[in-house]
Amino acid sequence: MPKHIKTDIAIIGGGIMGSAAAYFLARSGQAGTICVIEPDSSYQFATTPQGAGGVRQQFSVAENIQMSRFSLEFYKSFNDQLADIPDLPDINFTEQGYLFLVTKDGEETLRRNQSLQASLGVKADLIDYDEVRRRFPSIERDDIVLGCHTPDDGWIDPNAGLWGFRRAAEHLGVHYVKGRVTDIHSDSTKVHSLVLDSGETVEATFFINTAGPWVAPLAKMTGAELPVVPMCRVQHFWKCAHDLEPMPLVKDESGMFFRPEGDGFAGGRPTFDIAPGFVDDIYSGFFANYFEDTIWPMMAALVPKFEDLKLQRSWAGHYAQNTLDGNMIIGKYSAAHDNIITACGFSGHGIMHAPAVGRALSELALTGTYQTIDLSRLEIARVHTNTPLPEVGIK
Repeated sequence: MPKHIKTDIAIIGGGIMGSAAAYFLARSGQAGTICVIEPDSSYQFATTPQGAGGVRQQFSVAENIQMSRFSLEFYKSFNDQLADIPDLPDINFTEQGYLFLVTKDGEETLRRNQSLQASLGVKADLIDYDEVRRRFPSIERDDIVLGCHTPDDGWIDPNAGLWGFRRAAEHLGVHYVKGRVTDIHSDSTKVHSLVLDSGETVEATFFINTAGPWVAPLAKMTGAELPVVPMCRVQHFWKCAHDLEPMPLVKDESGMFFRPEGDGFAGGRPTFDIAPGFVDDIYSGFFANYFEDTIWPMMAALVPKFEDLKLQRSWAGHYAQNTLDGNMIIGKYSAAHDNIITACGFSGHGIMHAPAVGRALSELALTGTYQTIDLSRLEIARVHTNTPLPEVGIK
């Protein structure tokens, strides 16, 4: 006979966002019992392990900068923050910085963004092309006029970050259930329970929807709409026959990026030339020759040493893309139900903001308000009024 699980807080989706929320809730000691429903317990198809793992402070929206500052420090002190958690994986935080590069067209925006970042405490250095070449001589593209270097930024192992939060949550008493939500039972004001594909039901007082690219179908179960779709993003790992100096994560106005990874480099370039949706095969169709025809020439134009690179592998992940403005949606989203919230639509910023958003979700669940960073501008109201809050400049 199917089980009936009763809990205080139920979280739908146990990736890095759901697990971070579970961790902060459990750490508070005020949440009662917590249950996380996750269909993919090995995370084989999850989005987090396929990410680049970058953690940066270079944004144009103040809330994103503030979240990055908290998350960056949290990741840097991950082992200390979770010192009481046994068998904690090493997230391998690499503090090698970020470097944004722009042409003349992007100079004014980069300067404006850097000014905001500096006002919020970010160490962000504007450097002209000559200084870019002095610090990073492998970069050679003479249409670059300005760079912004944030030396405190870096990247983590995304899979280890996910498992670190999950193991911490479980150690603190969070119960993980393998299952997929197939229905949500509610009345005119409250959500009451979830139905899983196993036939189990999960009854709770409060619910959090952190299902990533799958949030929108779940929202429809309570009559709500979320403008979030899966968007395929392909990354690549290559080796180079030439030595390069220690490099930051480098990104230009096209969205092309690369960073050191082991004995090679990882990178890519997001594209909106494909329709939203899940892509199972990146070796046929649109992506079949994408690296050879698009990525490689762009990389070699920026770093001539990459003309001799050797591609080792490619892989796909899926952003939860917010089609309104590319920034997350947080908080209540179902007009008739005040006991279900979300954090979704990160459009590639989920890993880097997971600690800050996990903390914010915990605050909303426990108190109904933000206690640290005020994220109210990122709530669903801007969707209803069609007033986007996009990032300006390099995304």
